[in-house]
Amino acid sequence: MSAPARPGPTALLATGCGTAVASVCALGLVQIQRSLAGPWAVAAVVAAGGACAVLARTFGRLNEVVPSGAGLPAYLSRAFGRRVGLRLALPYLFLMIALAGIETRIVGTLLGAVLGVPAWTCGLAFLLVTWGVCRLGVRPGYRAQVVATAALMVLLAGAALLALAGALRDGRATDLVRVAPPPLAVFLAAVGQAFFLFMGFELVTSHVEVAGSARPVGVALRRSVVVLTGFYGLLVAGFAAMPAVTSPASWLTPQVTMAAATGGALGVAAVTVACLLASYTSFNGALLALSRLVQVLSSQGVFPRGLARVDPQRLVPARALDALTVLAAVAAVLLSGHAATLVVLGAAAGAATLMYASALWARERAPFREAGRSRLARLVSATLAAALLLLGSGAVIEAALTVSSRAAAASGGTHGR
Repeated sequence: MSAPARPGPTALLATGCGTAVASVCALGLVQIQRSLAGPWAVAAVVAAGGACAVLARTFGRLNEVVPSGAGLPAYLSRAFGRRVGLRLALPYLFLMIALAGIETRIVGTLLGAVLGVPAWTCGLAFLLVTWGVCRLGVRPGYRAQVVATAALMVLLAGAALLALAGALRDGRATDLVRVAPPPLAVFLAAVGQAFFLFMGFELVTSHVEVAGSARPVGVALRRSVVVLTGFYGLLVAGFAAMPAVTSPASWLTPQVTMAAATGGALGVAAVTVACLLASYTSFNGALLALSRLVQVLSSQGVFPRGLARVDPQRLVPARALDALTVLAAVAAVLLSGHAATLVVLGAAAGAATLMYASALWARERAPFREAGRSRLARLVSATLAAALLLLGSGAVIEAALTVSSRAAAASGGTHGR
């Protein structure tokens, strides 16, 4: 039997974008839109995208020097030593699994409301379908990723454009644009939140062994950031043009509530489909990448060696896929409630910025730094790393304050009764 075809540039681009775009990103977009008015929210996304463009080139260099399916742990282990590298990388990767659990809850909520069945049943079905497609092999997994990513971006971009068109018709566009600049601290905290939206784009580096070389992965990294910046910028502008969410019951799926207020039943149907696609692409992309990463680390003894087996024809580590799916299901059960979700989102934003800062530091160490690399380039890299740490800290603090204020409000309401 012939070996499966290697993924092309479109498949890698769809994997990079699809892994980052998730239904849970709507919570981050709403948080940014609540903190900043229209154009400043877009500016925060663009600022985060500009920094991620630098990071894309950084990850491209790391992947070129150490082309490993282990991705982030491999790069950081080479730069800082195995123990430090794993301690830096593994929390970020476990938080990716936690986010997959939250995605499962969102899917369960969406489908349960539409079909009138228990949410946990729908969430479990989502997990099993995604797991089953990944287990079919690399080629079906990539094909599904391309179709789903394209469909969700078209649907969500269309919804955002309709919201903006409605604001133009109603005369609200001028008020959305003419706003005073926000305090610098608020803007920087929003930029930190915006980094969460890009989280996962770099996991495409784990596909280097399947892709055959580092070059197509590097191209996918750079193009993914460009596409994601434009996409999220359009979405946050569209969110700013939609009515604010006022129903506490809709906190997990604010995009559906907003769609109902602007597009009626048809808008809700379109956004619901887009949300399901977003959840699928993020989880499918994460499974494709993380299973490869777990497989490589298992072969090195970090995880049980039984997870290191790869089907030679399908090119999938089936046991690693199974383990990750079970962990995502456990996360979906444990991470229930608004407070737990906010904690995970804040921790994920902080872990992402720490990971990105670590990658920038690794870029300036052996064996990744070129002999002729200029002092200015090293200064820019160090400055961006420090800025990322500050932004991540701000995102974590903001999430903690939000949870604390909600807990205090709930306690006050209980005592009042």
